[in-house]
Amino acid sequence: MLTQVNNPIGTLTVRRQIIDQIIEHAFEPLEGKLWLANYRGTVSDVLVKIGGFDSIAEKKVEMHEDKLFIRLYVVIRLGESITECCGRVMQCIAKDVTELLEIPLDNIEVIVTGTVSKNNNIARRDLSMNFRQMLNDRKIIYE
Repeated sequence: MLTQVNNPIGTLTVRRQIIDQIIEHAFEPLEGKLWLANYRGTVSDVLVKIGGFDSIAEKKVEMHEDKLFIRLYVVIRLGESITECCGRVMQCIAKDVTELLEIPLDNIEVIVTGTVSKNNNIARRDLSMNFRQMLNDRKIIYE
């Protein structure tokens, strides 16, 4: 169990699997552009070819003072906009967590650990974006 939300009707128990499904849903529109990965960015080329990033993905989902904190490690296709792709993922997750689950959001961090070339080779990167900074910079992507 991750947290419990009390409301006038009763108590809602939120499990980690629900947050994982919300994260998976956020990545669906970006299939072939952005994948979950691990913190080292070292993913087997075979996994890139068969699309098996999720099997080794590392996600940090924690509650900090009754607010949800999410950290994702991703690999992005070379040539895609990091700001746009990561911004869409963060915005989709934030919308689902705050509107559907009604859990206050602390922050969402997306760390780009690598880029995938046309030959499916992975080059290491270390770029970070977070939802609070994106809101402050007003780089919100509206659909």
